[in-house]
Amino acid sequence: MSKQFQLHQHPWLGMLAVMLTWFVVLLIFIIVANYPLKLPPGSQKSLFFTNLLAHITLLFVLVPFVLRLPVGKQSYQAYLASIRFSRVRPFFQLLLLALSCCLIQALCQAGGVLIYRASQGLPVNWISMRATFDFASLVPSDSWSWLNPLPSMFEEVMFRGVVLSLFLTRYSKPQAVLFSALGFGAMHLLNLASGRETLWVLGQFVWSTIFGLFYGVLVLKTNSLWPAMLIHYLGNLFIEPITGYLQHTASIEAQALYGILFFFGIVPTTLMILWTFLFTKIWPISSNKSPIIPGA
Repeated sequence: MSKQFQLHQHPWLGMLAVMLTWFVVLLIFIIVANYPLKLPPGSQKSLFFTNLLAHITLLFVLVPFVLRLPVGKQSYQAYLASIRFSRVRPFFQLLLLALSCCLIQALCQAGGVLIYRASQGLPVNWISMRATFDFASLVPSDSWSWLNPLPSMFEEVMFRGVVLSLFLTRYSKPQAVLFSALGFGAMHLLNLASGRETLWVLGQFVWSTIFGLFYGVLVLKTNSLWPAMLIHYLGNLFIEPITGYLQHTASIEAQALYGILFFFGIVPTTLMILWTFLFTKIWPISSNKSPIIPGA
């Protein structure tokens, strides 16, 4: 007698199912927002609510109850633990690691912008830096700038929670980190449909995949999603104030290159992975018990 098909036993199909389901749910919420609710298509409010509701519906309803990922049928509490969403201790250590990684990323991004300015033959001094980095874009307090990056936090729940845990059931940790990072990068290819330049989107695929390696290492070393979620949120919040000068003045080729090297790619990923290993070696995060994942 043949065994019944179980999606969680096929990680690649499982990841594809998660991504396709998210896309379908997102389209449904876009239709609801644009017609019954009559939110202006493409507006900040419309993009924010459709993206947020699509992620919440997918990750906290459809994945555990319909797709039954990452390990098959289990209680809701066990699901949250298996994807490391309910693991918030030791809070101070996790927060400190996340904020220090954000600082490393911000310094790499700022350094990349200053290198770009220098390559143009422009002065790099205190006066020019004040004009280059536009933190005024984060105010006034009612600005949507603080809310827009919130849905991106749930990308970590999707790829470092569900997808990474799914791959850990069949593959080694390095392989699971790599495969989940590739899925994370591939999801950004959907930006081709938004009208972005092909070269820029391909660059985004590369730097998202590279940066996804850091996120995977971070989640495994801390056994929690929250540091990665916080870094993802803050990284998207400050990317425009820090790198806006380059984004608005550089060619598409330069934007892709600096993104891969300095903004989300090789340099910050390398430094943040090294720092994560050093931090957890000096200050072991030992209070979180590993989720029960077959084969992990």
